[in-house]
Formats: sequence, structure tokens, C-alpha cells
Amino acid sequence: MTRHLCISVTLLDPLFHGKGDADTPEWPPSPMRLFQALVAGSRAGCRNTEWSDSKAEAFQWLEHQESPIIIAPQTRLATPCTYFVPNNDGDKVFERQERLTSKIARPHRLLDGETIHYVWPTHERENHSVLSHAEIICNEARHILALGWGLDQVVGDGRILEDAQAAALPGQRWQPQTSTRSSRRTWRVPRDGSLEDLEQVYNSFIRRINGRSYHPPQKASRFNTVHYLTSTTMPLRFYAAFELPDGIAFRQEKANEVAAMLRSLTCACALADTHLFPCGSETYVAGHVTDKYGATPLRFSYLPLPTIGHEHTDGMIRRLLITEPYGGDGSHAHWAQQRLFNKILRDNDGNDRGVLLDFWRDTSRAMVDRYVGEGEDWSTVTPVILPGFDDGKQTKAEKLLLQAVEQAGLRVDMVADMTLRKAPFWPGSQHSSQYHRPSYLQHLPAWHVRLVFRDPVPGPLSLGGGRHCGLGLFARMDNS
Repeated sequence: MTRHLCISVTLLDPLFHGKGDADTPEWPPSPMRLFQALVAGSRAGCRNTEWSDSKAEAFQWLEHQESPIIIAPQTRLATPCTYFVPNNDGDKVFERQERLTSKIARPHRLLDGETIHYVWPTHERENHSVLSHAEIICNEARHILALGWGLDQVVGDGRILEDAQAAALPGQRWQPQTSTRSSRRTWRVPRDGSLEDLEQVYNSFIRRINGRSYHPPQKASRFNTVHYLTSTTMPLRFYAAFELPDGIAFRQEKANEVAAMLRSLTCACALADTHLFPCGSETYVAGHVTDKYGATPLRFSYLPLPTIGHEHTDGMIRRLLITEPYGGDGSHAHWAQQRLFNKILRDNDGNDRGVLLDFWRDTSRAMVDRYVGEGEDWSTVTPVILPGFDDGKQTKAEKLLLQAVEQAGLRVDMVADMTLRKAPFWPGSQHSSQYHRPSYLQHLPAWHVRLVFRDPVPGPLSLGGGRHCGLGLFARMDNS
């Protein structure tokens, strides 16, 4: 049986003003923000005289716990507003009227409740001291005053919950992720030494003014950062990325053939290596499966990247990706990055067609980000091969497209809008009929597609029958 330490904070006003590391509105409030609020409430005013070694040990115990699950209400960003307030960062100027500053706030408005729960699991091996620490934290939670800005006043509470009680807590669940790409936003969490660091920060703050001298206070620095995902957030796809030498490029109509060369090279490296793949290298690397149109087991996708983004781009393939499935841990992409670097692509006749290099063009990172970043608005560079016959009917093609969305591991309800047409969306791309296909996809309809999602979706994004071999590849429209 697992017990759970649950710290709950209820906002007195259904607005939260706190900002994250990039000075953007933060939701949900980070575990480090809660930890700071717990320490501040425990040592505020007359309660500071009640501070004891046992309380310090309890907070140090909390520092060492894994990142909690956060259960929070749904929110939406409110309209920004500007406040004019004394600049509290400018204590070296003692005349308050001469140091007024504007402060822009865009709070999150809570929609279906005002309580946020932070839940740490504790297991059956817990001993008396662990339970004692958890109980102390529960008591100290009742002294929390505010969680975001000073006007984000809260009522705190702490409880020890059984499994069923923790599962019944209402709200959207945010799960910490230990393996994800660095491009996704992070939340601060306490770590070993966070309590001591906060004490030093506070002491430097109260000593910042000495007579007419000003000494800038320290800022909190002892924390880790983790990624949080909701159950409705798409996990990331890890990838290995390569660039071809100067003067080497392929027409994007041949994307499927380039993907075949990359797959052949990866298979040869896998056979000569001891790296372990889910389902074995025959499935994960070579893609040998029985169902060619529907959902497939875990496997690599081989995605040549046409050059896009400008009206004068030529659409030629100069960069290549090998991607893991959604939710992979990155280990297989890392293997591919290390193992295939400086290897030679060869065609079916054994001719050398280029060397796989790291990015060497200044524009490469921005170009690849169009394919691998997060966005709501995506359009195909190479066409989607639908998983069935549309009989020339647009409505039937749209239904088949939604089927392709599900087969790729996405949910249909994520799609807010779709557009299908034969003409390309990107300069340099071609009519959907112009692309080479493997023989088992020759008879199926091909469409260029634009998808608008309700929430940002991470790339690389590829759909349809050729989604593992260069067809149905999307790029983000919302940074063009």
C-alpha cells in the first residue's frame, strides 16, 4: 500500500499572477514555489521563534523527495493589465516617488476550482521518522500565506492520503517527466540544500541596506528543473539529426528513396552492434511489420527534411532525421546520432551518395526547428498517403485523414481544423501526385494537408501510410 503526502493550497481569488523563469505566466505553480511558501509561512512573524531542528529536518527530508504530481484546475490566460508600483528591486534609490515602475500582469484565471494539490507518494517501507516528517510538513502547510505574488493569497492544508483518496482528487494531473527535450518549458523543484539556500537569500535581503550603502540580495539558486506534462499533452519524439556535405542534396520528390538509404545504413549499423531495441532491430530499425497501413509496433521513422520557409527556397533535401516514437526515452536516438555520424549513404547500386555530418550551416538549427518544435498550425511538405480509398470524395478523405491521425498515435479530438488539397502549402513542394512511393502505397490517394490543433503539438509530425519513410511530413506554419 502506498500513502501520499498531499499539500493543498486554495487561492482566495481565482487568479494566479506568478511567472516562470522566462518571465512568462506560470501554471501550475512550481513545487519550488510551494517549498518557498512553506518556508516563509513556517518562519513568518512570531512563528520564527518556534522554528526547531525537527522542522528543519522535515524540510530537508522534503528536499530529497521525488518531484510531486500536481493536480490543478483548468485555467485560461486573462487580459494583460499594467500596474504602476514602487520598484522593490531599486532599494539603492531611497525616494520611492522617483522609482515607480510599470509592472505588466497577465494572470491565469482558474475555471473549475481554486485548489491546487501537490502529491508525493511514500511507500510501505516508510518508518516512523518519515511519517513524523510528513506530519510536520502537513502542519506547516496551514501557515502558508501566499503562493505567487503577494496578492495571490491562499489557505494551505496538509494531509496523508491513501491510494483511493489521492486518485479521487479533482483537477488536471501534471506528471513530472525525467526524460524530455530541453526545448520544452520547465518548472523549478527543490533539491538538496534548498532550505539552506533560502535562509541565505533571506539573510542577504534583510542586510541589503547598511546605512547609505546598498548590497543587492542573493537570489535562490539551489533548485532543479523538471518538465511537467498533462495526460492530454503529447509526449516528445527524440531524434538524431544529420546534414549532408556542401553540394549534396536530393529532390524532395525522392524523399522516400532517401529514407530507404538512411534505413539501410541504420540496419547495417544495428546488425554490427550490441545495442538493444524494443521488439528487436528487425522491427524497431528495419520496420518489418505485418500491418502496413494501420498502427505499428515501436519503430524508427526516417524523415528527410526538405529546405522550406522562404518563397525562394528550392525544397531540396539537405538534412535528415531518425526519430523515435512518441514517448521514447531518447536512448535509441542517441545511439543513432553516435553510430551513424560520418557514415556514408549508398543507393541500391552501391554508389556513395553523401556523408552524414553534424549541422554545419548557420541556418540548419532554425530550419530543423520548423519540423521538431511545438506548434498548433502544421502543413505537409510531403503529402499524406491516406489509409484507404477516398473515391474522389473530400468528406471521405477527411474521415480517412482522422484515421491516419489516430494511427500515428495522436487523438482526433486534438484537431481543431483541417484542410486537404492536392496543391502544396510550402514553396518548393510539389503536387501530391509527383512523389515517389513504395509499391504497396502506389494505389492509395495522396493529399497535402493543413492541421490546426487545439493545443501545441511537438514535432516531428508525420502521418499516413508513408509516415515512417519520408511521406506525410509536416512543418510548422506558425513561425513563418
